[in-house]
Amino acid sequence: MFHVEQQDALFAEIKETLSNNFFFQGLPNDLLHQIASIGVVKKYEKNELIFAEGDRAFGFFIVLEGLVKVYKISAKGKEHIIHIFGKGEVFAEIVLSSLSNYPANAQALTEVKLLFIERNRFLHLIQKNPTLALYMIGVFAHRLRELVKTIENLTLKEASERLLAYLWYLSDEGKRQTLVLEIGKSQLALLLGITPETLSRLFQRFKDEGLLSIKGKEIHITNPSKWRLLLH
Repeated sequence: MFHVEQQDALFAEIKETLSNNFFFQGLPNDLLHQIASIGVVKKYEKNELIFAEGDRAFGFFIVLEGLVKVYKISAKGKEHIIHIFGKGEVFAEIVLSSLSNYPANAQALTEVKLLFIERNRFLHLIQKNPTLALYMIGVFAHRLRELVKTIENLTLKEASERLLAYLWYLSDEGKRQTLVLEIGKSQLALLLGITPETLSRLFQRFKDEGLLSIKGKEIHITNPSKWRLLLH
């Protein structure tokens, strides 16, 4: 059991994470506290499986710390990353529908701390606070847009366009010229549906073309105006 001070600190952390989330930031403080109250904090080691495709789905997760990848494995054993989630992001929220099993796998890319929210308890909370349903509709709509974008990237764009678009997304469309690549290049290659060798060649090409510079995990966008021309 948590001591009162530990519990208060935990609630404060959870509420801060939720209030900084794009979808929950407009919720009143008392409702944030209610969401925090029904959640259970779970910790996972790097590379630990959170759930596997087909596992019974009892609830969804909010990332408090770390990075989580959600992915599928093809019949031939090939991995494809659907999305990588960071602090404040919601994943597996599809279980709020009638889905009884997780439709994909989730794995910790780093040490992670998650807030697990049991489906039935959250649905009960929605019944008492109908405005919360509007926020979850926003989450679903955002996820649908992301999936459509992923399909477009994989089917309609060349590898170079996919990498440029992803880095542009990380830079908040050029608002931040320096960004940190928090995932390894092998994971990035899987996310973009290209080989690690192709990814390395593209990074070198972009450096040669004066589009970016790289120092460790930091990527600096050196010519935002040229990026805009290439992406639009």
